[in-house]
Amino acid sequence: MAKLFLSYSRKDEAKARRLAEWLQREGHTVWRDEDDIGGGASFSSEIEKALKDCDAVLVLWSADSVQSAWVRDEAAYGRDNGKLIPLSLNGTEPPLGFRQFQAIDLSKWRGHGEPTGAERIRRAIERITNDAQDSRSEPASTRPRVKIGFRKTLLLAATIAVIVAVGVAFAWRQWSGDEQITIAVLASPGSSHRTMATDYANVAAADMAAFLPRRFDRATVIAPADASPSASGYRMLISTDPHGAGANATVTLSDEDGHTTLWSQNWSVADAAGADLKAQVSASASKAALCLTDARGGRPRLTQPALGLYLSGCIGLGQSELSNDDFVRIFERVTKLAPEFAPGWGYLALSRSWIASALENSSPAAYAAALQSTRDAISTARRLDPNSALTYDAEYHLISNDPFRALNVLEQGAKVDPQYGMVQMHLSSELRSVGRMADSVQAGQNGVELEPGSSFTRYQYILALIYSGQFSKAKTDIADARKKWPNDYAIDLADFTLQFRYGDPRAALQLLPKIAQSSDADMDPDRKLIEARLDPSPAKIDEAIAALNARAANDLSARNDVLAALGNFGQVDEVYALLQEPRFQPSVQRDILFRPDFAAVRADPRFMQVAARLGLVRYWRQSGYWPDFCTSERLRYDCKTEAAKYR
Repeated sequence: MAKLFLSYSRKDEAKARRLAEWLQREGHTVWRDEDDIGGGASFSSEIEKALKDCDAVLVLWSADSVQSAWVRDEAAYGRDNGKLIPLSLNGTEPPLGFRQFQAIDLSKWRGHGEPTGAERIRRAIERITNDAQDSRSEPASTRPRVKIGFRKTLLLAATIAVIVAVGVAFAWRQWSGDEQITIAVLASPGSSHRTMATDYANVAAADMAAFLPRRFDRATVIAPADASPSASGYRMLISTDPHGAGANATVTLSDEDGHTTLWSQNWSVADAAGADLKAQVSASASKAALCLTDARGGRPRLTQPALGLYLSGCIGLGQSELSNDDFVRIFERVTKLAPEFAPGWGYLALSRSWIASALENSSPAAYAAALQSTRDAISTARRLDPNSALTYDAEYHLISNDPFRALNVLEQGAKVDPQYGMVQMHLSSELRSVGRMADSVQAGQNGVELEPGSSFTRYQYILALIYSGQFSKAKTDIADARKKWPNDYAIDLADFTLQFRYGDPRAALQLLPKIAQSSDADMDPDRKLIEARLDPSPAKIDEAIAALNARAANDLSARNDVLAALGNFGQVDEVYALLQEPRFQPSVQRDILFRPDFAAVRADPRFMQVAARLGLVRYWRQSGYWPDFCTSERLRYDCKTEAAKYR
């Protein structure tokens, strides 16, 4: 079968993924840059190699992709080499230079099952593949003459392609106001240990190349092997200074002239391996590159001092010792200096939402004021950029205590901007609370792909795998994550979660001191639960449940630990007795009910009564998204029939 190159805009990721899956089911090999670029590789060189190796280039034209310089270049290669198969996602007319090729219409395809125009796609692939095979199977006596002619044709086509590409790029830049951004990643000439600095720079460049050009179509990452100190464009210099087991490291982002420092961050650790210094440096460098594309990739184009302020705030989110108030002050200054800059307002809304959330149970007046200021920032940010998921992230923090509203807001955010990793991460968590486990895994995977430098995003994805029952995959992913973050708390916590509930209890005992954030006395019930898993005798189980109940005596939310343990040990009637307690019902963590060890609980028809009381039945009816267990597990009842009893 054929080797296919799939070209598309980052904003069409969901439908491109489904098309690739269909093509693979047809027996073809499909290359997508998000899936197939290896670590340390130069982004552009990998794309060029894939284009040369493919049999056909399938281009998904849409309102977004016709504006992408990357997609146009890839389509031009397919056109000039007789490999182009154009498809239209929403009836968008191809750009100039490609209108002589009739596009196959996919506008009525919703991404499920066989696409509309499937037979035309099959015939187009077959025709191009056969043409390629015919040219390769010509008699040997004719090949030298054909090869000479092909070289001349290729040279002429390449020359024309360069002229067209330059003209299109110039016209596009003039029309859109967006600029091409090139970031060269290098080991700093002043680094005391160039080998170590080069290693760090290679990792940072690979992480950036894995997602940045997909997030911003006109971004190019130059790896250390292809860069030079005099490289044009922005420069990311990485310096390292090891001292014994410890090390110092510095990342500096410079402007196009190489003399103006836009941002810099320093680290000094006593144990470079233990602190995962390489991963920290790469995560910050990747975040800096992403924030730079926000600030310099569109209109208005930020200049100093707003640029410096924006980079310090944008990069510092989640990484620094700055307080929520500090972030609010930073982004308030950015919005005053650049009042039409949408990302500044988006981050201001997000930082204000954190403050509002913290005030919810304190002064009503202070909470009301914080709530209003957050909503004002959300309103301004959406006016400037309706397609930014930052505002939905902010709104989510304001209503996170209302899971159904929160889920609705996150799904809206994922729809308007499917490339925003934090919304995907939150979405993965909230989907578990309504039993949509497969969707939770998919959202978690999306988050990891979009935020590859975040160990916490990886942790959330692993949780989705664990709680959907994919234990082997979770174990494999934990092992892969440890290669990147050997001593990271979030990965330790993911490993402990797997071992504590479903894996090796002895491994859980070893991990407990590493993840414990409470006193030994407070962690004693967890030790007793692990001991009960090692020796699941009635006496041991009762002892563990009693210890968990004692810890939850003055904290109703802590009774969820009791609920989880009862399900873990298969005590179905005890689970239902606890769920019947009126005082506990408002505090129930709904996601616990959909874990693998609660299958026996869900198999009982009483489950629908509980689900109705928790608002789940109403959500399933209104949304049309019924939980996975209704079709994937053996039940003594039909979900919809049983749910109909509870209005």
